[in-house]
Amino acid sequence: MIYYTKAGETLKNAGLKAVVLGAVINFALVVIKLYIGISSNLLTIYCDAVNNLADDFSCVLAVGGFLLIKKLGERESLRAQSLCTFVINALVAVTGVYFVYNGLERFLYPTPVVYATKYAILIAVTVGVKIFMAVMYRAFNRYADSDVLRALVTDSILDCFITVAALMSLFLVSKLNYAVDGVFAIITGSVITVSAVRNLIKEAKYLILE
Repeated sequence: MIYYTKAGETLKNAGLKAVVLGAVINFALVVIKLYIGISSNLLTIYCDAVNNLADDFSCVLAVGGFLLIKKLGERESLRAQSLCTFVINALVAVTGVYFVYNGLERFLYPTPVVYATKYAILIAVTVGVKIFMAVMYRAFNRYADSDVLRALVTDSILDCFITVAALMSLFLVSKLNYAVDGVFAIITGSVITVSAVRNLIKEAKYLILE
């Protein structure tokens, strides 16, 4: 969620640079993970790609927030951002439920998954990228002191665990059976859904009470 603890050029410039870089990197991760998901037919990678797409939308929204804060004022800018974030999280929650459903279906009706070492390497690299992003957001936040950057640090760490789960499912599918992919899809989809619902409740309270 996008909140600001103080206004000013330092926050605006540092925060803007951080979220622009985040948007570019997340878009690259979406492309890579969609490629792996399509090539391997691994459902958990599809989940992870959608999660990164939501992160990309959040960064784009944050860019608009940092640009609007000087024009609209802090209060009006926060309400506009809160409304947009509410809509995005609603879509993410629906997507998470969709993946839980598909995970259950995959668990009941296993589908062949193609394992390749290059897929495992690419997924492992994306974990490192997310760790880098967490460090990057934290470094920028030393200058910006913004809640949005602190939230992005937490989100990047959560994404690392989700991607590690996807990597584990790829290894286990190659050793055990196709149904493992469904189990990890259910877990990943559940995590995404719970996180989105929590944000929905938070934004709803803000929109109603403020």
